[in-house]
Amino acid sequence: MSATTRRKLLIIEDMQATRMLVKGMLSKQGYEVLQAENGAEGVVLFEREHPDIVLMDVMMPVMDGFEACRRIRALDRAEGTPILMLTGAEDIEAIEQAFEAGATDFITKPINWALLTQRIRYALRGGQLVREVRQNRLRQASAQRIAQLGFWSWKPSDDSLEWSEDVAELLGQAPERIATLEALLPYVRADDRERVQREFRAAGTADLRLDLELRFAGSGGERIIRMIGERGVEGRDLDRFFGAVQNVTDSRRAEALVDYLALHDELTGLGNRRLFSQSIRRDLERLHLTNQGVLLVGWIDLSRFHRHNDMLGEAAGDTLLRQVAQRLRLQAVNGEIARVGGDEFAVLLHADDNAAALHRFGHLLDGLDHPFRVHDQETFLTCTAGAACFPDHGSDPEQLLTLAQEAQRQARSQGRRIVQSGEITAAVRTNTLDLERALRKALDKDEFHLVYQPQMDLRHGRIVGAEALLRWQHPERGLVSPVEFIPILEECGLITAVGAWVIEEACRQARQWELAGTPLRVGINLSARQFHDPALFDTIVTASGRSGVAAGSIELEITESLAMQNPEHAIELLKRLRKLGYKIAIDDFGIGYSSLEYLLRFPLDTIKIDRAFVHRITESQADRTIVRAITAMAQTLGLTTIAEGIEHLRQCDFIEALGVTEIQGYLIGRPMPPAELHRLLGTFARPGGS
Repeated sequence: MSATTRRKLLIIEDMQATRMLVKGMLSKQGYEVLQAENGAEGVVLFEREHPDIVLMDVMMPVMDGFEACRRIRALDRAEGTPILMLTGAEDIEAIEQAFEAGATDFITKPINWALLTQRIRYALRGGQLVREVRQNRLRQASAQRIAQLGFWSWKPSDDSLEWSEDVAELLGQAPERIATLEALLPYVRADDRERVQREFRAAGTADLRLDLELRFAGSGGERIIRMIGERGVEGRDLDRFFGAVQNVTDSRRAEALVDYLALHDELTGLGNRRLFSQSIRRDLERLHLTNQGVLLVGWIDLSRFHRHNDMLGEAAGDTLLRQVAQRLRLQAVNGEIARVGGDEFAVLLHADDNAAALHRFGHLLDGLDHPFRVHDQETFLTCTAGAACFPDHGSDPEQLLTLAQEAQRQARSQGRRIVQSGEITAAVRTNTLDLERALRKALDKDEFHLVYQPQMDLRHGRIVGAEALLRWQHPERGLVSPVEFIPILEECGLITAVGAWVIEEACRQARQWELAGTPLRVGINLSARQFHDPALFDTIVTASGRSGVAAGSIELEITESLAMQNPEHAIELLKRLRKLGYKIAIDDFGIGYSSLEYLLRFPLDTIKIDRAFVHRITESQADRTIVRAITAMAQTLGLTTIAEGIEHLRQCDFIEALGVTEIQGYLIGRPMPPAELHRLLGTFARPGGS
């Protein structure tokens, strides 16, 4: 026996001579021998040392071997540690009492040492087997419990069913209540009974393997049960089927949930694009058969929905989306609604002709014009939509969806509510693809340039800054509107590279004005993709460093809603930039409804008031109130305010009276090339001034 397999033997014996003999004999054979001189001491030693085997005398002072054996068995907790009792040769009563107390075996006195050695080895092997059997039984019971698995047998000749003990919990019925197949059937859902009976009978007569699922009414509700079994292979087993029964309710529900989630939007409960495509395909097949009516596929985009998320919070925004879904569902009688994007929905409508279909679609959209109420606040939504109809515009589900989506984009770009696919010419679609291809080469071909719109300080009446704006001079099409190409840059991922070029060029130009003795603060707009680019900080610092421009001459503009997408990230990045001297501006302020708590934490220099509040400033008391509130807050925080979209003197007068610091708009100047702005600086006089 090696040191690594050295076994502990506990000898409990009041005779010291016997203990010493046992220790002398067994120590030579590699055992570690522990000694106790009475039962009480032996129990304590057993609990502390956990020996592999116990050799114990029956008759001892303090506590005899029988009581010690019982206590050791209680401590052993079914581990099966062997206990050999030392008894007199003729003491049959003591031997019986020892077994009743939990002894494994006995050996008589005087001790036959050769026999003792063999008995100990045998007992150790037996104890090991007991432990392995117990462990296997526990593992099996645990596996059965986790898998909700039990066992059954069925005897076709008398229809009897036998079940394992755990089936009562698994099925929710006492096994004695379902002792035959006939007794089982009433607990099976009516829809499944005939099938269950048929499969059992077929297995019994044709010697087939049984594998079926059934819905079973147990205590606590219905559950889904799987029964697998096959006929025994020899002897008496040939007349029986043996099998396993498993409660698969949870797994089937999980599978059903996975299937449901794969086809549905979790937030609104509406179908998703995949299910919607299946619905289109199903309805197209019906229309092909009847050849009557049309099918309209509509695409709805909620305009600038992020503003409501920013104003109300994401949880309330989710509530608003659920309300939109519910209202669309109620309006789409005999139609279908799906959520196909964050704030995008699809509609499937039937009608006699295209005109009727479009009328129904328009009526559905009208339903979104009514106010929504979230957290006791009334809010309004606007949307743009596109529609494609079968058979005029397409005959494939994905084709119709794509056409409807393209039509919605066209509606958005044209400022219309609905565009039908037939209104989008092939030339328009080709034009978009051509623009994308040309944009991918525009940067390398130096087709981009910047123009600058001046900003005037109202107090001193002079130009103090300019906003850099991107323009694209296509070699064949000429000047392409930013409304056309900026969204394409964002969609195809080119905005980061082009944005880096804008930063580089704006810094270079700002430095040129510094060297010319007419320094201007230059505003640079950052896109969402740029702002979340980990390299943005280095891009800005490298560009300004390369040009040599003062950091204070560069003002980085981000929209309010962009800053609120990840406020903590925005605050950290802007603090790093502002620490180096760069100016920070919040653009389009007032339309994002950001949290004032976060806004106060942003390291800002400038608030740009959106033109939406300036356009009707002379007529709208509400707009004047909003602008005044913004300027009051900015004054308190020591921030500059710039009002955008100033086109005439009357607007300027109102804005100035409300406390705005600077203005930007056509009244001061349109976006212009750098040389033209430089000339303006030399001749500029405040509009309306004496």
